[in-house]
Amino acid sequence: MTEPAARRIRAGAVAKATRAELDDLGVSPDSNASAAAAMRLAKIMDSSQDPKEVAAAARELRQAMHVARAMAPPKDRGDKIDELSARRPRHTA
Repeated sequence: MTEPAARRIRAGAVAKATRAELDDLGVSPDSNASAAAAMRLAKIMDSSQDPKEVAAAARELRQAMHVARAMAPPKDRGDKIDELSARRPRHTA
């Protein structure tokens, strides 16, 4: 019996979007296992032709990204009051 040929894993649109979100979160796949798993799952989704495999990878990717988002450092994005005060014209006397 012969072994199946190794499948080539490629990065496509899902991997690109996953990488962009991880970069925005400030979570690196090099130092975070959940982020690394997310990148691998995204590449599997991009490479697979089997709908069942894609569905399973999508479920696991969603879970890995949930964990990565929870581990991301908080961002100081301000709030609505900060946004309004930034738009308010400055009056000088």
